[in-house]
Amino acid sequence: MTTNEPPQVERLALFPLKLVLFPGGLLPLRIFEPRYQRMVSECLRREEPFVVAAITDGGSEAGGAATTAGSGTLARIIDWEQLDDGLLGLLCDGGERVLLGAVESEQDQLLRAEVIRQPVPAVQPLPADLAWTGALLDRLLEQIGDPFDRLRDVEPSADHVAGRLIELMPLPISEKQALFEVDDAVERLRRVAALIQPRDDTTAN
Repeated sequence: MTTNEPPQVERLALFPLKLVLFPGGLLPLRIFEPRYQRMVSECLRREEPFVVAAITDGGSEAGGAATTAGSGTLARIIDWEQLDDGLLGLLCDGGERVLLGAVESEQDQLLRAEVIRQPVPAVQPLPADLAWTGALLDRLLEQIGDPFDRLRDVEPSADHVAGRLIELMPLPISEKQALFEVDDAVERLRRVAALIQPRDDTTAN
């Protein structure tokens, strides 16, 4: 006998940003606002992630109200340091995708959102005809250097290549978010490949 248990709802800090973080990605941050300093302190103390979601309307990363996409990614702090300019430097790792529910603003304007973690999809291998995207990503990560060169993989999956390329490509946030919401990693990667090497139908036949 099976039971349909309701999805577990968590309440986590929300960090709206003008970017889209995919699972498995790296996110360096420089923290200076008191509300986010509090968020970092709480996350480290509780050993819990925060949510990164793309800003879709209004506000900014520094102050003001912002509307975010309805889905985002858990970010876990994997390293931190006090920078020479006095700011707090973080390196975060992208975790599971989440759906966002109700969002509340606390007294210092730190946002707290109800989130539901999404099932982690099975890893899909990189199709042979898209092997060139993996080679392209490897060259880009090598050129960018630390800390992103640690994401180089000798046998990258379709999920990994698509996510990293989308994070690096100069696409509008709305387009990156639309690709984020594509469930199938191979389909996502084919759409990315078409943006890099668009097919010229005029040469057909």
